[in-house]
Amino acid sequence: MSATACVADARTVFGADLLAADELAAAFGAHLESVPDIPFSVAELQRAQASGEMLVLRAAHAAGTPLTIVELIRRFPDAFDTRLLEKAGYMLKGEWGIALEPLAASETCGTGWALVRKEILAETRNLPYDEQEPALHAYAQQLGAAKALRRRTAVEAVFDTVFHFAARRVRLLEQSWDWTASRTIDAGYLNVGGFGAAGLQVLSFSRAIRHGGLGVCPTRQPNRRA
Repeated sequence: MSATACVADARTVFGADLLAADELAAAFGAHLESVPDIPFSVAELQRAQASGEMLVLRAAHAAGTPLTIVELIRRFPDAFDTRLLEKAGYMLKGEWGIALEPLAASETCGTGWALVRKEILAETRNLPYDEQEPALHAYAQQLGAAKALRRRTAVEAVFDTVFHFAARRVRLLEQSWDWTASRTIDAGYLNVGGFGAAGLQVLSFSRAIRHGGLGVCPTRQPNRRA
């Protein structure tokens, strides 16, 4: 097995698309007691970078506070579309918003290094939720990551997107939405994106919905810890 990369290696490969401990501290005030080793080889990082991925050091807490979606909204209010936080109709439902979902106040990322596509995988566009899975599998095979690659959770998608914006002042997912693995209390699946001037959107769709801007940003995060 190839030796894993160090942060200096990763900085050479990714440049501004590496969000490491220094960026984490500046954006969130999160100072990890020990920064985990990067669980990828230089060759894996090079393949990921060539495929449009970034390397992110995720954190579950900052100064003891869980970095939930609700906490991220509190910390970065200007990064979110406030019109959609508590009252946003979808499908046949009149009043809904991410702040009303229990998972928004409870779920966090696992702490550790993650590779993630910055934009949605083209082959997953305009497909219902379940029909996106073969495209994800094919992408995993292409990268040699069949066992590790998966959808992000909603909090991971929000964390990565807000972190990148805080660190680099660049909006990812401006005209697209990442359809995540997080299920709402009424069996929808959360999607994150539409990060235009009004702010990031967190919406919910039935798994049968399809549209051209809705797809998946696959991620890999071995050795996650709470």
